[in-house]
Order: sequence, then structure tokens, then C-alpha cells
Amino acid sequence: MEVVFSTNICNRTHQFIETDPLFMGKRMLICKGLCQLIDSDFIPRVSATCKQGHMSIKVEFNNSFSGAVHARDFRTPACMSHGDGSKVVTFDINLVAQPGSADYCGLLVNNKTEERSIPIAVRIHKTLELADDKFYVITCGKASFKNAKNETSLVTLKLLDDNRKVSQAVFSKVYTLKAEISRPDGMHGFRVKNCIVFNKSNTSAPLIDENGCPYDKKIISPFTYHDTKGYATAQIEMFRFKEGSDVHFQCDIGLCRGACPDPSCNGISRPLPTEEGVLVAATSVFVLDPGQAPLVSELCDDVGGIRPSWLLWLCITLGVLFLIMLIINIFLCSAMTCACASTEVIEKEPSIIEDYDPYRSWHGSQYGSSLVSGTR
Repeated sequence: MEVVFSTNICNRTHQFIETDPLFMGKRMLICKGLCQLIDSDFIPRVSATCKQGHMSIKVEFNNSFSGAVHARDFRTPACMSHGDGSKVVTFDINLVAQPGSADYCGLLVNNKTEERSIPIAVRIHKTLELADDKFYVITCGKASFKNAKNETSLVTLKLLDDNRKVSQAVFSKVYTLKAEISRPDGMHGFRVKNCIVFNKSNTSAPLIDENGCPYDKKIISPFTYHDTKGYATAQIEMFRFKEGSDVHFQCDIGLCRGACPDPSCNGISRPLPTEEGVLVAATSVFVLDPGQAPLVSELCDDVGGIRPSWLLWLCITLGVLFLIMLIINIFLCSAMTCACASTEVIEKEPSIIEDYDPYRSWHGSQYGSSLVSGTR
């Protein structure tokens, strides 16, 4: 049952405390603390950082806090933290948890921008729902920016096989890791850095350092940039973690005003200047054994269209045959309609001939009258 209070509860609570001698001890302290927190400006300051599949949420208060912070509609232990009287509450949320699992907290995923969000509630009381409670939506990973044309450019990370995006990869096979910026304006350059891979067990490994250089060139090659087209690619030999077959990639996309300097990976490396900000791009794949068939056949993708290609030609052929049959049917129906109309005319002509009698005197006909008079 939902219980909602407003700030005028404090006066009634103080009166109840003064008049009821049984309301003592901890109950009195809780009510006084609740009223004090409601009377003051309750303005939490919420911040979050995302790393390796976890969102670390930090909530700061202007007074001591003994309430609860939790993912909205999820009050499970993995999605909630209680205040201990201090001015700061922190807790982590698993971003790769599947729906139905114990640590799933209602993650919202934008399929277009690949941004991940969590709605949270900051409750003044641990169990009661008050009118002064605060609600926030925390987004993990900014994945877009305004370009020079005032258009929204998105950053994406994809794993490609023969120029098509894959969600299932084969172990030890070489793929292309592609970072891309939509709607390149020619005024912004970018560089890929701080790439990591992790799984749902929070096991992680670095791929690209903050300078844009690979940690191990046997696993991933340096990125090759195509600034005018707005994308960069690197060759990667597929791997997996021993804990499972799911692999999550995450990279920082640093933006520059104008062209970015090339990463210096030979000798002394320097951090890449990204004065225009840093965006986050991520993708996930499921790694299969070399002899294992894909779990789901990927028929369509963003790059290569319909796969396999023969399926496209089969659809085109069937469509052409359908149009031909439609035209033939229309022609046959028209011909049958004309034939039916001609048959009706032919059936009516014999009746007209039978009604005509040459020996009958027709009114107004001189041939019939002269023939009759001559006989007499």
C-alpha cells in the first residue's frame, strides 16, 4: 500500500510526540529526524560513473541521511542502498544483468544511441513513500554530440564480418572492430582510446590505452582512421573469458576541434588531446566454438542488407512472377467479360428473325399491301 506524506505532517507529528508518553526513544528520534529533513531543503546531488558493465551511483545530501536510494520499482538488495546517517550514499548497479535475474534493476537501453539509463528514487524514509521524495534518470555513457551543422551525431561501436554487423562471433576468427560517427561535418576529428572488454562476472581486460595504442598487437591492431568518412577500424582476433561466452566491448571516443593528432605508439606515447569531450560507445557479442553453428541466423544487417544474397534474388524473382500472373489474370478476366457480352447479343438475334413474317401485312409497308391485293 502506498503511503504519501506532505510537509505538514511535521506539526502533527510534534504534537503527537508531546501528547503521547508512549512515543519515546527511537520512535521520537526517527520522527524528529524525518521532520527536520522535510523542513529543510531536500536537494540530493546525484552523480554516476560507468565502467566495466557497472554503474556506480553517488548521492550527496546537505544533511545526514537515513532513508533509501534504490532503482525505481526495484527494492531488491542488489538495487538499493540505505543511508547510515552520513551525508553520502553510494551503490553499484549491474548494467549487463538479464531480466529476471537477482541483480537486474530495470535497465533502459536506447537501441538507437546505445545509451543505458536507470531510473532511481531517493526516499527520505526507508519504507514510507513521501511527497518530497526525488526521482532521477541516470544515463550511462553519452553517445552523441552536436556537430557544426547543429545536427546530432551518434557514436557507435560494431563488430563486423565481411562488412556486416554480427552479434555472434567465432572463437579465434579475425573480425573488424569499427568505431563510427554518424553525420561527419569535417570540423570534428576523433580518436579511439581506453577500450576494454568485460563480461557479466565483471572480469575485464584492456585493449586500447588512453593514448590510442593497443596493449597487445597480437589481439588487436592499431586503429586506422578515415576522418572524412567518420569511422575507424581495427582488426581483432576473437577471444572469450573462461567464465562465459558473452563479451562486451567499450571504448572512449575522444573528439577534437579539427583534425586529431595521430597516436604515437612507438617509443614514448602521449595522451591524446580531446578538448571537445569524450563519448562512450559499446557493443556486445556472444562467442561460439569454431564448429558450433550460430544460434540465430542473421538475415539482415545495417551494412550488407539481406543475407544470404540469394534470398534477396529469390524475393525479387517471386515478386516479378507475381506481377506477371496478375497481369495475365487481368487480361483473361477482360477477355471473358467481352466474350460474355457477345454471347448475349447472338442469343437475342434469332428471336427477332422468328418474329418477322414476309406474308404478314405490316402496317405502313407497301410491299405487304400490294401482294395481298394482287392475289385477290
